[in-house]
Amino acid sequence: MILNAPIEEWPLCDVLIAFYSNGYPLDKVEEYTALRKPFLLNDLKMQRVLKDRRRVYDQLAASGIDVPRHVFMNRDGYLSNGEFDDVDGEEAELIEHDDYIEVNGVAIHKPFVEKPVDADDHNIAIYYPASAGGGCKKLFRKVGDRSSEFYPDINEIRREGSYIYEEFVETQGTDVKMYTVGPDYGHAEARKSPTVDGKVERNEDGKEVRFPVILTLREKEIARRIVIVFKQYVCGFDLLRVQEGDSFVSYVCDVNGFSFVKNSRKYYDDCAQILTEHMLAAVKPKALHGFSALDPLMKICRNVFVQTPRRKRLKSFARTSSGQSQSDSCPQSPTPVTEMESSMDDSSILSNQNAAATLEEGALPVREMPDMLMNKHASRSATSSANGDDDAQVSVTSTEAKISTSGTHREELRCVIAVVRHGDRTPKQKLKVNMSEPLLLDYFQKHSKKKCKKDLKIKAKKPMTEFLECVLAMIVQKEDEAPGGTRNLEGKRVLYKLRHMRDVLERWKIGGLNRKLQLKPRKWDEVLDADGKKFLRCSEVQLILKWGGNLTKLGEKQAISLGERFRNTMYPNTPGGGILRLHSTFRHDMKIKTSDEGRVMKTAAAFAKGLLELEGSIPPILVSLVHKEKDSLHMLDPSGNKEVKEELEACKLSANMHLQRDFDVDTAPFEEIEAAVGPRQTSMTQALRMVKNPRKALFKIREIIGELLEQLDDMLGVMASDVENKDEGGEGLLGEEDDDEALSGIKLYKGETLLELTERWRLLHTKLYDEDTDEFDLTRVPDVHDNVRFDMLHNPHLGLTATLEELYNLAKDMADCVVPQEYGTTIDEKRSIGDKMCHALLDKIKYDLIIARTDNQVDMRYMINLDYSADIPINTLGRRVRTRLYFTSESHLHTLLNVLRFPSKVSGGKKSLLSKHGANVISSAPELCYLTQVVIRLFENVRKESSDPKRFRIEILFSPGATATPLHMSELKRDEDASRFDTEPLQRVSSDYLTCQDVEDYFSESIREGQTLEEEDDDTLTTIADDVKGGKIEGVKESPKEDIVKSNQESAKVSEEKLAHEAPTSEPLKRSVVIAEDKNFEIEPESTLKPIEESEQRVEETTDPAESAFSSTTTVRQEAEQADEEEETSTLVNKSAVNIMAKILSKQFFWTSIATFSFVFGIGILVVSREVSTQKDFKTRRWSRR
Repeated sequence: MILNAPIEEWPLCDVLIAFYSNGYPLDKVEEYTALRKPFLLNDLKMQRVLKDRRRVYDQLAASGIDVPRHVFMNRDGYLSNGEFDDVDGEEAELIEHDDYIEVNGVAIHKPFVEKPVDADDHNIAIYYPASAGGGCKKLFRKVGDRSSEFYPDINEIRREGSYIYEEFVETQGTDVKMYTVGPDYGHAEARKSPTVDGKVERNEDGKEVRFPVILTLREKEIARRIVIVFKQYVCGFDLLRVQEGDSFVSYVCDVNGFSFVKNSRKYYDDCAQILTEHMLAAVKPKALHGFSALDPLMKICRNVFVQTPRRKRLKSFARTSSGQSQSDSCPQSPTPVTEMESSMDDSSILSNQNAAATLEEGALPVREMPDMLMNKHASRSATSSANGDDDAQVSVTSTEAKISTSGTHREELRCVIAVVRHGDRTPKQKLKVNMSEPLLLDYFQKHSKKKCKKDLKIKAKKPMTEFLECVLAMIVQKEDEAPGGTRNLEGKRVLYKLRHMRDVLERWKIGGLNRKLQLKPRKWDEVLDADGKKFLRCSEVQLILKWGGNLTKLGEKQAISLGERFRNTMYPNTPGGGILRLHSTFRHDMKIKTSDEGRVMKTAAAFAKGLLELEGSIPPILVSLVHKEKDSLHMLDPSGNKEVKEELEACKLSANMHLQRDFDVDTAPFEEIEAAVGPRQTSMTQALRMVKNPRKALFKIREIIGELLEQLDDMLGVMASDVENKDEGGEGLLGEEDDDEALSGIKLYKGETLLELTERWRLLHTKLYDEDTDEFDLTRVPDVHDNVRFDMLHNPHLGLTATLEELYNLAKDMADCVVPQEYGTTIDEKRSIGDKMCHALLDKIKYDLIIARTDNQVDMRYMINLDYSADIPINTLGRRVRTRLYFTSESHLHTLLNVLRFPSKVSGGKKSLLSKHGANVISSAPELCYLTQVVIRLFENVRKESSDPKRFRIEILFSPGATATPLHMSELKRDEDASRFDTEPLQRVSSDYLTCQDVEDYFSESIREGQTLEEEDDDTLTTIADDVKGGKIEGVKESPKEDIVKSNQESAKVSEEKLAHEAPTSEPLKRSVVIAEDKNFEIEPESTLKPIEESEQRVEETTDPAESAFSSTTTVRQEAEQADEEEETSTLVNKSAVNIMAKILSKQFFWTSIATFSFVFGIGILVVSREVSTQKDFKTRRWSRR
């Protein structure tokens, strides 16, 4: 009727509920409202604003509501103010790079979201960075059980139409859909985000699984402002919750207009009541006796209260909760917010009409409001249930019964923390050569931008493609220089290297992920430009090409398999579904943190895929669930710790010295064996006995590598590297269904050519042993082990099994002796390095345990709203499990285990956390292979008192990872062997009755000992800032850490000026002291700097007694001046700190004195007034009668 009939024939109505959808005649509806003037539930004109996502974002920003960082790519003349100018409106300038785009000078880095400006167009795309694997995920309206698909080969954005490009917001793989009914009612539901794997979770009725979650005060304010600004009484919008520090920040990414909840009886009841009251207040106010919610936009609200006499507040509408009988239920208000509104008087309701909703009206940005929860979350006390979460047997008559069901379980799992090494990877390789080819020098001059003395680093797609073209041109040039094979030796060497580079660059599509190029200038010449001016031009460069170190398909499958096993063994597998059930119902809080290495991040994503039974490719899972923020990089990557580097280098030198001596283990004394492998090293001692003689074993390893190179050179003699097949897929050989045969008959893993494989082994053979010094470089032994293991696993078809097997056995035993010693030879060294390398990680684990033990809501981003408990098929709403997964490299696993094994000796130290059996398990582990795990589980015994330390029990488990020998996988039919995906089972290594407090104390001791001087300074500043922020130091205004540093610098500057004024001659000396501290230099009398060793040598060579005495006197005087200066500087710094603390204490005592004086003065007034009233015989009246 409304489509074809004129508006004059439409029936009359008092209230019109109209909202736009595809095919809806919005223009005719607007004409009808202008003719009949019904009351509109949702404004029609603002619905046109909702059709353009750019206008929605502009309105949200003007209302102080956070939206993701974005930029508009306008191709239709949009002016960002709701107006269009097709004539003067210029198209935005767009520049697309490998991992980011630039629109009008604003850069948006991948991953980013590409949204069409038309709100009806749901073809949204997400582009992923090369570090995550690249590709594009396309989102669409749900079709069956799919909501998105991943396309790994799409990396370029769309070029037609107008789009919004915004940064991807990480939300733990969860979206929040919020529905409003008026400004004071909000219902939020969480669901799995379509950005994770694209699979839609549906219940038995075929509807998407969603669960109501608690809103924050900020989100309530967001809902109120959206209702008011967009004039949509019934409205839905999408929230993205992000955790920034200890608070939540909610971004609005879409406003949908008229929307209803799909399946919630409580929401339907609340919505019916609110809409009834709202419409009656608009069209028939006298029929309404009470209000539970009003619209601030209703212009007739004042008339309602004018016509309605002031009366006592009526009780709110009594209604029964869904699923409850009238007789056994108490009257309830629709929501806590509605109940709050019903208790307000008329003036407070009217004042809500004028509450500011935009920044222009004076409203604060939503971000500046408190982020407290609006509802109380479920307590987990006594939440264990004998039946678990059996959805089929839900029979609960009250919220309390569902939350406080006492069960028969003695312990509840509260937290699971795991530290895991990355999976199987390709060997890390490097090609280094000095070249002076003109084409290469021209390339360097072009991309260095006339900065010819600085190194040039290349990873991007375009310059890497140009470099490949340069290499191909140089190959052609070298081949044409001397036809017929008469080239000289140097020309052959250069051509050999160029072909090697070509093979590396052509192996994968150019994307910058798998290769890194570095050009270091070595020589320069002065040349004249076109104008006759001289300038420097590089004449020789050192070319370094790096590749490899990527997660293999085997490593990915092993990580997925480990995730599945982890889910089944580390969490209780209850009839209701175990951890998957908890996760889908937002009672499982999981966070994954990694270092910034690609293989580590991909291992974490693969593990999450197996743990949560996800589908699809790795990149979307990685971006959605894996965290790579700054804190986790510092925590899981030790590369920036200078003190640790120094100790590691010392340990490597020690191992290099002791493990290449010529001695027989069977006849050597115990002291010599202990010097070679260290004390209490069962696995290393066993490996050394297998080696028998370290030096002879090293020579044997080099000999076998030489034999391997001879076999590879023979194969290269009949095969050209440029005709080999470059297969990019699979775990090694192609399957039988693939018909593309290599011309040479050889197919290597991931397209590696036979030339590359040969060069890989040739480099190891060259670097392992130095004939001039007759010394071995033992740091190459782990590389030999990694390479031989890799070739046995992924290239078993080369016909070199016998040679590789012999080399593997020798290299593994030798690596088992070398690798553990790189992290300390003695117990003190192992503990010291472990403390310094792992103290940030231990601090984070300790924090995780405290949060889990205290049931703190910190980090719990999504919690179920108990107001809807009658509609939620969950028996134990209070049950929550936290999972924290940390993925890192081998170094952190070695050092972490050293901390657990060896207690501190400082002031007695804490007792070891490991049992005797557990310590033997760890010391007997021959190697920490790929996917090594250290797992900590926290249990709570709900039957013990909260003050009892034994209420919380800790369990530590260990697995050395995928230690299975690759020998059984070297057969061509290895695909039939599923055991290659297995890892060693976890074993319990902790002592019995280990409490959470014991672990926290042990970690605290290690954290204190592991802090370096710079970190202690940073921690001091951070602690002061945290204390101020937390209110522990009263009277001090909160200020950022930078302000504290700036204040200290200003104080130091003042002290320097004072020193310069009092002793001008000491200022140059003072500057030299600063430089000397940085460069390890000593101050000379003439304020010149020389190395300490040279200074000592010069003093020793002095023969003149007078000169020696003069030098000694000068040095003593200088040291005294320097000591006085340092003491004075230290005194000034201490005085500055004392002054700060004095101000804090003075403020505290000042207000305490004021409070004490006020109290005493008040008591005195009461006593005096009592005496006066007694003297005048005033009658005392009872307060209850006043």
